[in-house]
Amino acid sequence: MLFRSQPTTKRISSNEAIALAKNNLQYEVNNQQVNKGRAQIKTATALPKTGVFAENEDMRPSDNTGILKVGVSQSVAWPGLYKAQKNLYSEQLKYYNLSAAAIDVQLKKDVRAVYYQLWYLQDKQQLYHRLDSIYKSLNAAAILKVKTGDSPGLDSIAANVRMRELQALIQQLSQQMQIQQQSLMQLLNTNDVLLPLLLPLEKLKMPGEVADSTHPLLALQSQNINIANAGVNLVKNENKPEFSGRFFSQRLWGAKDPFTGFSVTAAFPLFGAKAYQSKVKVAQADMAVQQKQYEYETQVLNTRKLQMQQEVEKNRSMLSFYESTGLKQANEIIKAASLAYRAGEISFAELSQFLTQAIEIQKNYLENLNAYNQSVIQYNYYINQ
Repeated sequence: MLFRSQPTTKRISSNEAIALAKNNLQYEVNNQQVNKGRAQIKTATALPKTGVFAENEDMRPSDNTGILKVGVSQSVAWPGLYKAQKNLYSEQLKYYNLSAAAIDVQLKKDVRAVYYQLWYLQDKQQLYHRLDSIYKSLNAAAILKVKTGDSPGLDSIAANVRMRELQALIQQLSQQMQIQQQSLMQLLNTNDVLLPLLLPLEKLKMPGEVADSTHPLLALQSQNINIANAGVNLVKNENKPEFSGRFFSQRLWGAKDPFTGFSVTAAFPLFGAKAYQSKVKVAQADMAVQQKQYEYETQVLNTRKLQMQQEVEKNRSMLSFYESTGLKQANEIIKAASLAYRAGEISFAELSQFLTQAIEIQKNYLENLNAYNQSVIQYNYYINQ
């Protein structure tokens, strides 16, 4: 009997996750595109098929034998056309080579976004686990009060209901984590179940001043302009003359006093000149489209970069409240309210109200920290980090 190996669960850092992204299948797809482009360049100088002909057209009433001719024929395009074709294929190959950088920056963003979302869910689950432990402890205290006659049992019922609710929330978070884990496994092309480090969710640093560099997406679009320009040159060369030649000789079958000859033909685009000119205009229009697309994508990237910078600042301002005041107060509320309840100074309803307030602060902190991190990740993408 064969047993399939069970996927293992590993904890890795975000940098380790990004390093594993080299296994993403997009790289293999792009490598095959590069291989295709290299092979395609070698086809640029391919000549049309060589013809073999046999003819006997020199017959007359007094001579029914005629002159049998067997030979070969070959057509050749304008030499510049082969050069233009090779240049077009070379520009397309450059596009495939540049695609690797675009895949890099996209995968960095996607892996970081999924990893930090998973980390956020992990911390949120741990928060609910801590709250669940608090309610279990309070439930034990409530049961003891019932036994000693200090409470009618309502506190125990309320604590039990709250624990069941927390268990449902914890289960829901587990399912959300599984979804993120599947996304991470797909991005890294691995069967291992991955989890973030068992540490509090970290706050990403906003990058400082960075030197202006061309975003890989703009580099790709710039290369599209080069491809379109090469296409214009190709179409122009298609409008040039074509040549064909024929050669025959009766010497091929050992005839005595053999006939030998050749012919050369040059074909010119005398008819359909306007159609050829229209093809050139179409190619030039395509290049103009690619240039405008480059300008548009530049505008979009710059706008999105500014928007994400503002988004980071917006999330940072709210996060600073929780870092400086909110979290500390939440911990103090939980500690003081739990002690007060055990001492009989407050009711369970009051305790629940205080705990809800404190946990809401901690939950809001995690949500704001996650929003801040996600906005930093997006900003890093637009500055090619």
